[in-house]
Amino acid sequence: MLLQELLGIDEEVYFVEESYLAQRSIERTLDYLKGVRRFAGEKQMRLLRVREGEHTLGLVLFNPADEEVPVDFWSVFTGALAGARSKKDFEAFTDSLLSVNLPEKDIEISSESWRDAVNEYYSLMLVNRNLCTGCTVRPESYKNVFSENRVRRVAEIFGILQKKGFYPEGRILEVCCGNGMSTLALYRLGLDPLAVEINKCAVCQGLEQGVLNPQKTVVMDATALSRYFEPGSFDAVMGFMLGLVYEFNKELWTGIMREAISVANEGALILFTVSSKPEIEILSEFLLRAGVKGEVIDNTDSEGTYDQWFFAGRKQKA
Repeated sequence: MLLQELLGIDEEVYFVEESYLAQRSIERTLDYLKGVRRFAGEKQMRLLRVREGEHTLGLVLFNPADEEVPVDFWSVFTGALAGARSKKDFEAFTDSLLSVNLPEKDIEISSESWRDAVNEYYSLMLVNRNLCTGCTVRPESYKNVFSENRVRRVAEIFGILQKKGFYPEGRILEVCCGNGMSTLALYRLGLDPLAVEINKCAVCQGLEQGVLNPQKTVVMDATALSRYFEPGSFDAVMGFMLGLVYEFNKELWTGIMREAISVANEGALILFTVSSKPEIEILSEFLLRAGVKGEVIDNTDSEGTYDQWFFAGRKQKA
C-alpha cells in the first residue's frame, strides 16, 4: 500500500474517517484529536508527522496491541483534503500536540502523493468489501464486463480532438466513470485522470479487474464536485456516455455540467459524450450559456450505440 510505503512502516494503518467524502469535514478527526491533546504530555506517544513544507498533511498515532485489538496498528489523521476552516483547525490541533510530543519521524512528501495514498486506501477498503457490509456481489470475468470496441471508440474521439486543438493536458477529472471502461482508454492514451463515480458496485468492479487505478479513483456524487474540490482544480473535465439525458431529468445533468465548470480552470477542456443528438443539444445549450466556448461534434457510426455525439470546448474567463 502506498500509505505504508510513504510512512515507512509495516503495521496496519487505518484512517479515522470512515469514507473519502468524510475527509472534507473531518468531524471525527477533530473530535479524536481533542481527546489526544487532552492527555498529551502525560506520557510520550509514538507519532509520525507528514508534512509539505511547514504545513502538516497528516499525523499518525501508534496503537499497541491490547486485549481488545490483538495487533499493533497506526491511526491516521489528516486535514489535507478538508475545507479551509477544518484544515485550519486541524493544523492548530496538530501544532499544539507536536509542541508537547515530538514526532518519531518527520516525513516530507508532496500533497499530491499524500492525496493518492488517501484515495488508494479507500479504494482498497471498498474492493476488500470493508465499506459494504453484507455484500453478496460476486466478481465477474473481464471479458464479460469490458469491451475492447468500447475502449477503441473512446480512443478515436481523442484523434478527432487533436485535429481540432482540444487535446487534454494537465490535471484531468473524469466524472461518471462507471466501472472504468472509458477510463481504460484514457490510461492507454497516456492520460492520468482522477475518476469519480457514485455507484460503489461499478467502482468496485473496475478496481477488481485492475482497470481503475485505486490511487486515482473516488466514490463521489458528481453533482457535488464543488464541495470537495476548489475552483480551478482541473485543466480538463470530461465524461463519457452520460445518460440518459431527457427533458424531464435535464436538471440533474445540467447540474453536473455546472459542477464540472466550477472546478475547471480557465481555458480547461470540457468534454462530454452521449448516444443521441437530442441529448447533446440539451447539454451543449447549457454549456454555451455557462461560458464554455465549443461545438457539438457528430460522431455517428453504423453501430449507433456509443459516443455518437459529443461536445468539446474550453471554459472562458468569467
